[in-house]
Amino acid sequence: MEHQRLGTTGLELSEVGLGTFEWGHRVDARAAQRLVDEYSGAGGNVIELPSTGDSSAEVIAQLRLPEEILMMARVGVSMSEPDHIDVGLGRSRVLSQVDSLLRMTGREHLDVLILDVFDADVDRAETASAIETLLTLGKIRYVGVSHHTGWQLAEMRGAGLPIACAVAEYSLLNREAEDELIPAADYAGVGLIAGASLGRGVLTDKYRSATPQDSRLGGELSEYVGAYLDDRSGRVLAGVRKAATALGVSTTDIALAFNRRRGIACSLVSARTPAQLAEVTGSDVDLAEEIAEVLDQIS
Repeated sequence: MEHQRLGTTGLELSEVGLGTFEWGHRVDARAAQRLVDEYSGAGGNVIELPSTGDSSAEVIAQLRLPEEILMMARVGVSMSEPDHIDVGLGRSRVLSQVDSLLRMTGREHLDVLILDVFDADVDRAETASAIETLLTLGKIRYVGVSHHTGWQLAEMRGAGLPIACAVAEYSLLNREAEDELIPAADYAGVGLIAGASLGRGVLTDKYRSATPQDSRLGGELSEYVGAYLDDRSGRVLAGVRKAATALGVSTTDIALAFNRRRGIACSLVSARTPAQLAEVTGSDVDLAEEIAEVLDQIS
């Protein structure tokens, strides 16, 4: 797997990052260890914890992680009650959530801390002060943002936050980040990390003829995945299938190759099985210009 620098920083990320969204749920510690071993063996070095990822953190604490693995985790969102989500980037929340993540994972630092919400009610200087404290204490190495627009990214950088990356959903089925966020990130030298880089699993084409029983569509995330099973997404996926057939590769290969051509620093994929993981870590398709242009037009 190729590695590339994150924006203008010296941090190098593998082109595919391993998401842990289902760790502690459908992926136990034993399965997670196998995924980590195979991912690291393929050259991967980024493990990402989701928001309110307590179950993922608890699994990670049980694993043997290679030294080269970088930990990316999010703060700014918490659940005070099962059905109530709190958001904010106040100093107390940021510091306490980082301490909690370090304690749960058993790590001394987080390599990339993602501010997972834009907080319009807290002075940006307060958030910047919390980040400076964490950097000074060595609890984090780099900071990024998620769920931010282009102007919000600029606002955070203007407050003195050393933003290294922006995380946004990005794939052939969702290119909204190109409207505002990506131009702002490119201008500022901020790297882009793609969340849901396989179109919430739809670009793997596993829903073409049926709904696998163990899939997200067949479970509690049916609405999340189902949003990309509309007519527009169907037309895009049809074009992806044609490209895959012409090149003798999979639709997953095409999806990841497209992201690489668009300058994505790292595409996050939440593989649950070794077979799923092998498909993404072994993907190295280079799209010809004419195929890339067609995919650009149809999506």
